[in-house]
Amino acid sequence: MANSALHAIAIDELRLTNPTFHQEYCILVEGISNLIFRLAKKHGEYITYSTFTESYDRASKEPILQIVLGSHKNEFYLHIYISKDGGFIVGKNGVGSRAQTAVQALALIEEAIEHAGWL
Repeated sequence: MANSALHAIAIDELRLTNPTFHQEYCILVEGISNLIFRLAKKHGEYITYSTFTESYDRASKEPILQIVLGSHKNEFYLHIYISKDGGFIVGKNGVGSRAQTAVQALALIEEAIEHAGWL
């Protein structure tokens, strides 16, 4: 719960300090939600659970979005770090590809999901 609250505080601060990037964040959240919905409709028999959560990395002091898709056979997860300097890092454990916009980040997310065989 505390990490979710820290995420909300960081994003609210972003809304005040960098409204343009905050808008990109909002577009990204909506895009991820729509992507999970499409995946559930298309592959519902294979995806037995999914989560999309907000968290906070206390070490880097950055908010994170986490996507998890699972089945009885395997699990896929991906982190999206919301970088302090603007932009997104799409990968796992703070390491991954960098995107400046929500559209670029969504393309990286879809590529990772496809590479894992979930798309």
